[in-house]
Amino acid sequence: MACVAAFGLGVAPAMAEYPEKPVEMVVPYAPGGSTDVLARKFAQYAEKYLGKPMVVVNKPGAGGQLGFTAISTAKADGYTIGWINSGIITNAITRPDVKFSVDTYDMVANLVTNPGVLSVTGDSGINTLEEFIAAAKKEKLTVSHEGVGGDDFLAVLQLEQAAGIELNKVAFNGDAEAKAALLGGHINAIEGNVSEQVEMASEGGLKPLVVWSKKTAADMPDVPTGAALGYNILSAASRGIAGPKGMEPEALEKLREVATKVANDPEFIEDLKKLNMPMDVMIGDEYLTFMKEQDKAYRDLWEKNPWM
Repeated sequence: MACVAAFGLGVAPAMAEYPEKPVEMVVPYAPGGSTDVLARKFAQYAEKYLGKPMVVVNKPGAGGQLGFTAISTAKADGYTIGWINSGIITNAITRPDVKFSVDTYDMVANLVTNPGVLSVTGDSGINTLEEFIAAAKKEKLTVSHEGVGGDDFLAVLQLEQAAGIELNKVAFNGDAEAKAALLGGHINAIEGNVSEQVEMASEGGLKPLVVWSKKTAADMPDVPTGAALGYNILSAASRGIAGPKGMEPEALEKLREVATKVANDPEFIEDLKKLNMPMDVMIGDEYLTFMKEQDKAYRDLWEKNPWM
């Protein structure tokens, strides 16, 4: 009788613990790329901490826009998350009609950050950023980048604005071409990422002048950061996980917990070292703050110097 009464009063059954089924993880790029490789490696380790599989789903197209949109507009129940980067910022700035921005996601965790770095040849005679700026004020220097709107291109724009200089900006199809042009004397400097330059720098072929970060790069501990030199310039190829805004709190908490455990797994750490992916773990609000800082820097730059 008591059971019948309780049922009649509409006592709700206990909610099942998240997750009840596999979690879809969207990758906004094609299979085989660096983000896809990272996503599959993360999913491999996440399953043992999540208790359910993470299923990688590639949704490439429009420079990541299709995937970013799929993550941002998914049902906020915790069963669709995905990988984001600074593309959610630059696309939202240059294409205001897109359905995503920093504010349309709940941040789970950043896992990898590959900071930007400006380098010259080891025998250029330029040893510091200030010497580079002084040389650029005497004659127009040429610097490489990998495409208008990319992190390295925007780093060069920020440097021009902050230092009051004008540089020739030349696009190359990858860092190998840019390095060849630099060593051949066709350009004066290359702007790229730490992981792309660390080997040649350790051999003396490159002289890194500055890492565009607030934190010292683990692979270039002797290279000063832009922040240490007084330049508030942010440039990094970051890769992190997010879900749509308004996710179920228990799902978001669980996903952040899983990301933390994966990031501290010694085997995962070793695997990322082998993949030459610099780990930079930021969970939840810390990751959101990082993305908002980059968003502000790029929006300020756009207002003063639109690049498209």
